[in-house]
Amino acid sequence: MRILTIANHLGARGGLERTQLTMCRALAARGHDVALSYVQAGDFFDDWLAFADAMVAVRGTLPKSRSPLTTSFGILDDLRELRALRPQVIYVYRYLDVPLAVALGRMTRAPVVLHLCLPTPDHLPAVVRLSLPRVTMTLAVSHDTAAMWQATSLPADGVMVVHTGIDMDYYVPAPAVEREATRRHLGIEPDAFMALFAGRISPEKGVEVLLEAWDELYEKFPDGRLVVVGGPSVKDDPDEAERYALGLRRAAARDDVQWLEVRRDVLALIQTADVAVAPSIWREPFSRSVIEPLACGVPVIASRIGGNPEILDGWLEQYLVDPGDPKALAEQMTEIVGWRESDPTLADRCRRAVVDRLPLDREVDTVEAALASVALRSPPVADR
Repeated sequence: MRILTIANHLGARGGLERTQLTMCRALAARGHDVALSYVQAGDFFDDWLAFADAMVAVRGTLPKSRSPLTTSFGILDDLRELRALRPQVIYVYRYLDVPLAVALGRMTRAPVVLHLCLPTPDHLPAVVRLSLPRVTMTLAVSHDTAAMWQATSLPADGVMVVHTGIDMDYYVPAPAVEREATRRHLGIEPDAFMALFAGRISPEKGVEVLLEAWDELYEKFPDGRLVVVGGPSVKDDPDEAERYALGLRRAAARDDVQWLEVRRDVLALIQTADVAVAPSIWREPFSRSVIEPLACGVPVIASRIGGNPEILDGWLEQYLVDPGDPKALAEQMTEIVGWRESDPTLADRCRRAVVDRLPLDREVDTVEAALASVALRSPPVADR
């Protein structure tokens, strides 16, 4: 297949960007021609360059309100360039990219597949609402995400739930010697209880809730250490987002809380933690921050919201807490302190809980079949 995928930023901003990169790289490895249209380069640029059949930088995917006419003409120019790629299917992950995908699909007769990795926004731009009915197929990362989008104009009969998978050969438990080496680098004692938050430093991620819960836990376990890795949200006003993140850092500027800048890869940090925490207060679609630690044999405490209960089900349900409840979060973290000695089989059980259910190959099989099924329905566009 000739697949054209549309992205905004090629960088480690969140799970969406990493999931899109991982899926498209896997499709290319299976022999499909994957072309990329993108707006901004980032630290994933070289990763895309290594396998993409073509990479086309565009000026944007939606007209800008400040200069609608000029940006619309720019988008038309970009569409002409993208049309030359002659895609058989157009594959997008952001609903804001749907209008560009639909316009290109009309020009090339290529079907549009939307992979939903985000909850519905408070306000959908009119141009997006008008474009959604022309999406040929929708893949949703969780049943919760699919349910959220039912009230929109997406065709209801074309939605398929495909849980996100990860590379289980990459996300693996680390030997004790490697965990200790990472701790030495961080300045954390080998036997200290270490909790990890990795994600955007923004209100919806619940970092404030975590810090409040940590204060309570720290009174009982003063040797504990909390590592927070991430940067301000880029979707909001940059200055306001930076002020918010800076305010949290100043409020928790203590030796027991370590703040690390956003980084491309957090595998070593995940592997060395005793618990990962995902305290979101918004409806996480299907969080990699929950799957990845489990695959590394690290228990995860997460908010009972969004797609999290679809990951932490069965015996893992005990690690779900109500969103925005620091007391419940502190109690759950307290119960898990010292598990490596009191429950040494927990690491193996955490890994087994996801290794069979959420492998990357299974997700790629499903997505590949879905893209092929819609691509075969559409005749190729004639050269003009």
